[in-house]
This record gives sequence, C-alpha cells and structure tokens, in this order.
Amino acid sequence: MTSSNPGPGGPEDPARHQETAQWWATAPTGNDQGQPVTGTDPTMLNYSNGGMPPYTPPAQQVPPQQPMNTYPPQPQVGAPYGAPQQPYTAPPQQQFAQPAQQFAQPQAPMQGGYGYPTPPRPPSSGSKAGWIIGGVIGLVVIVGIGIGVIALSGSDSPASPLGGDDKKKNMDGNYSMDSVTNACTLIDPTVLTKWSSTSKGSPTHTETKPTDYSGGRLECSAGYSGQSSTSKYHTNEADITLDVSFNSAYGKPEYESWKQYDTGTTGSGRSSGDVTGIGSQGYWHAETSDYSSFAVLDYTVGVQDSNVSVKVKVSIDRGQGETVSKEEVASIAKDQAQKALTALKKK
Repeated sequence: MTSSNPGPGGPEDPARHQETAQWWATAPTGNDQGQPVTGTDPTMLNYSNGGMPPYTPPAQQVPPQQPMNTYPPQPQVGAPYGAPQQPYTAPPQQQFAQPAQQFAQPQAPMQGGYGYPTPPRPPSSGSKAGWIIGGVIGLVVIVGIGIGVIALSGSDSPASPLGGDDKKKNMDGNYSMDSVTNACTLIDPTVLTKWSSTSKGSPTHTETKPTDYSGGRLECSAGYSGQSSTSKYHTNEADITLDVSFNSAYGKPEYESWKQYDTGTTGSGRSSGDVTGIGSQGYWHAETSDYSSFAVLDYTVGVQDSNVSVKVKVSIDRGQGETVSKEEVASIAKDQAQKALTALKKK
C-alpha cells in the first residue's frame, strides 16, 4: 500500500523526484514475503541492455510558449514508447488562407495617418447612357447653331452682293462713273477766281472704281490764293472740294452720314437748312469763323438722287475788313453740285 502523502518526488514537486530514490527503485533485502524491498534493481536501471525504464508520470507544468503554427509533439505511429518525439509543425499557411477578396475591403484614407485611397467607383451603365444621350443632344444643338450661322452669314456675306434683286436695285440707278477719268472735270474750279486769282497748283483728284459690293467714289480738290486788299500780311484763299459716293450693296446712301455730321453741331456762326430743286433731297450748312486779322466762311451743299450722293464745299478766307456775300457763295456751291449731277447722269 502507498501513503496518501508520497513525500518528496511526488507529482506535486516534479523537480525533486530525481534527487531522492523512490521506493520502487530499492532492491529487496530479504527473501521473506511481505518484507520491504531495499536497494536498486539492476534490471530496472540498465538501459544500455535494452531494458525499459519504469513509467514516470508526466510533469504537470505549464508548457513553454510555442511559436506560431507549431503544436506540441504528437506520438508517432510505430515508434517505441518513450522515444523522443519530434515537434509538429503546421503545414504552410496557404491551406488556412481564405480568398483575398473575401476579407479585403477598400479603406478610406485615414485623417492624419496612412491609409489606402478609396478606388474610384466605376461608372454605372446608366451613367454611360446618360453621357451618350447628352453628347448626342449637344452635337445636334451645335450642328443646328452652325447651320443657322452659315445661313445668316450667307445672307449677309459681301462675297455675293448681287445675289438678290433688292441688292442689285440698291446699286443700280440713274448715275454712273464709267466715263469719268478725272473727277475735277465734274465741276468748274475757276469760279473761285472771283475772290482769289492765283491757282495754288493743279487740282488733285481720285477715282475709285466700283466692285461687286462697292459703288465707287470720286474726289476733287482745287484752290486759289491772292493778296489781301486790306492787309499786306494776309493772303486771301478760296478752296473748293467735291465728294461723290455711289450706293453700295449694303448700308444707306452716304448722304445721310454727311448731313448728320455737318448739321449735327449748332452754335454761334453756324446755320443749316434744306436745299430744293436739286436731286431728291438736299441740305446746306454755313459756318463763319472770325479771327483778329481775317475771317473764314465755309459753305456746304449736299444732295442725293437715285444711286448717288454729291457734296460740294466752298471755303473763302478774306482779310480783316473784306466782306464776302454768303448768298453768293451759296449760289456757287449749289451750282457746282448741280453741275456734277448732270455730268454723272447716264446718257
């Protein structure tokens, strides 16, 4: 029989059971049955002769921390009892790995730290359809606008000004410059010799031929000078200018812009009125400027008829004390405008 307190070397103190011989390791000293056994049984301790050691209960101690995927030794099939056991190592982790997509979730960027950016969301089929429909509508609108612009520009383009009857009628009329080679032949500059007898030089002239959209233009300038009868330091001058403009395919007759400019300013020494008996409409404008030693009178007559506008301007510069008749200057300007109209009229 055994004691309830086995003493040192028991299971409660596994570290001390190797320091004191145990009761089963003592060989019997007597032959009598029931006598306690003393000494050591050689057959129990002779491991080199193939003997088996007695069974030793496993020590009850906390197993050391095993590395990851390593498990306590397992008994090997066919190995003799008591042989050293090999630690069991788990197979590679791939047999426990789950599909990456099962656990991987997109993570939003962390504020103040590191993180993976959220992948862009692919457009849905509905969004693609919306973009396609919007693009088609935009293309139709752009094409429509382009057609409208082409239509409008085609109707107003000067490339073909004679494309309609109205445009051709606007340029056609009772007057033409086809036979004019010198615009100064349309007037008589010598009428100015009444105030000044010496010519300033040959009159200057310009002739601009008409085009498909422009009606053409004629210009002339002539002048005379002479010594003042009241002042030996002043030279009297008399000048005349002629401006003829034919209607173009676009816009209004230039007569209207002339009249607006000439009669638009009023004040001291300025006066304006209508001219009758020349063309379909006409105006006159007079402006007198007095200086300390001379005075200047500018008198303008503008007329419009059919497809032509004519303007004649006469300027008289006289020394202090020399008088000029405004009515006389007006008559000369009016007569020269009528002379130009007559010369330009188609035969």
